[in-house]
Parts: sequence; C-alpha cells; structure tokens
Amino acid sequence: QNGGAPGVHNRRTPDTEEGIYCRWVRSGDAAAQLELMEMRASNDTTMNLTTAADGGDLVPTGHYSQIIERLRPQALHEQLGVMMIPGNGLTVNVPVDDEADSGAFVSTAESSAFDRDAPAVSKKAMTLVKYTKKVDLTYELLQGEDSGLLAFLSRYVADGMAATLNSLLVAEALANGTAGLTLDAAAAIGAAEVPELMYKLGARYAVGPNVAWLMKRATEGYLRGLTGNQFLFAPTPNGTPGNGLVGLPVFTDDNMGALQASGKSLIVGNWAYMGMRLAPGLTVLRDPYSRAGYGETILHYYFMADFAVLQAGAFQYATHPTA
Repeated sequence: QNGGAPGVHNRRTPDTEEGIYCRWVRSGDAAAQLELMEMRASNDTTMNLTTAADGGDLVPTGHYSQIIERLRPQALHEQLGVMMIPGNGLTVNVPVDDEADSGAFVSTAESSAFDRDAPAVSKKAMTLVKYTKKVDLTYELLQGEDSGLLAFLSRYVADGMAATLNSLLVAEALANGTAGLTLDAAAAIGAAEVPELMYKLGARYAVGPNVAWLMKRATEGYLRGLTGNQFLFAPTPNGTPGNGLVGLPVFTDDNMGALQASGKSLIVGNWAYMGMRLAPGLTVLRDPYSRAGYGETILHYYFMADFAVLQAGAFQYATHPTA
C-alpha cells in the first residue's frame, strides 16, 4: 500500500500473455490491449499436423508391430526325401555298392562249378562342416523395439539355414552326379531334350517317390512355354498333370544353373541316393556377458552338415554348351 487513496494497490502483473490479459481486464489499459494483440499475433496459424509446434507433436506416429519379411527358400532335403546318415564324430564312412554290372546269375550246366561272384564295394566319407551366424543386439534395441524382432530373428535364422542347406545339396548333386546330356543350345532347351535327359536315368533309379526334377523356377517357366502342338509340358489332358514335368514332380531352387553357356540348368534324380548329415541341428547360444561392457547381447547360431551323392547314376544333369 502506498500514499495514495486507502485500499488501492498499484499492481503490475508479469508480462505473460495471461498476466497482460488480466491487466487489461482490470484496468482497460490500452497499452496492455495493444501488447496482447501483438503477442497473440506472434502465432497466427491454424493448428495442423504438418508443423510440429502447431499440433504435429500431439499426434503419435503409428507403428505396425511386425517386420515384413523377405521370403526365403524352404529346405529342399525334406521335400526331396534325401537319406539322413546317422553317426558320431566329424567323419562317417558310408559303404556303397561299387559294382558296375547288374549282379545277374550265370547259367550253369549240370555238375559244373557254380559261378563265384562278389559285389565290389567302396565308401563315401562324409565330414561335417560347421556353419555359423552371429547377431549383436544392443540393450536399447531390445528394450525399445516394438516390431516382433526376436520372433522375426528366429524365422530369419531358420530360413538362412534352409538356404545354406539347399546350396550345399545342389552343389553336391551337380558336382558328383552324372553329366547325362549336353544340350544343343547355349541359352535354350529343346522340348525333346527334357524326356531325353529323364530317360538317361537308369531303370533301377527311375521309380519311387523320391524321383524328381530340380531346376530354377525361371527354367520351369521356360519349359512350360514349350507347349508345341501336343502341350507336352502344360497341365492339360494332353500334357503333364499337376505341377509335374514328363510325369515327375518339379522342385525349384535358385542355386541351379541358368539357361546360359556352360550352365547346368536341369537335373533329374532319385534323391533317396543323396546322403545328408546334420549333427547337431541348429544350436543357439545367448551370450549376455562377452559384450556386457558395451551394452550388447550376442546370439550365436551354428550347425554342422554335409551332403554326398551315394550313387552317381541316380542323378543325371544337363549342361549347356560353351557357345
């Protein structure tokens, strides 16, 4: 209270928008009114989403809580029915029949000596090779992610294992199968060459549920287009039923050769004569200690595998010429 009229207080409110507004209401101060107008004009805008200060910060950004996966190949060995080889240790020797002839009996005259015969045998050494993957994850990522990361990683690792096994299977089949046919063209396959290759497969291997084609999907599409007058490779009453090719099922994998010079684009085989070792299966080690000083958890993955063609005659592949 000062020396003026009793009970009258000269108060000046703080120079905030609220304070200036209160001063203008109490006193009708024209200066306060002008100041208030100037202050309000400083953010003369429509609230919107585009500008953070005008409302954008009020709206959360949506997040789909899954990772959209890239599709990867599925393991072929289960679909083709390869032979699983058990055993302990890194190397297992698999005995195989190595006799070139059919083992047929010999006509024998009365009181003549029996024909003495014995199979020739050899062995295939299957040595496990280790395949690994390591994933480092920070504590911040593990704490803050909302995308189903760990579930995605489990599928990602499993699919990567399948891709590796497929690559090994195809490489072994093309390396140790039989070069059954050299195709006529460097970048094409003639319609007649498909059954020609199929009939390179000996009668003993040509029957059973495990006899199938393997090729790139693009190669299958090319062959489906070779319909000709009889629609030989198309699923019609005149052609192959279902997804088969000349009566045999078709499987595809990108590790097969392409329609190009020197490519091994087609293989037909009895896949029961492909041996596979997988010991152990996929093993996972969660390591929260090694990189704890850096705020990281490490996931270690590994498996050991090997493939071996057990009878070369059970696999016939076609090769494109060099030009």
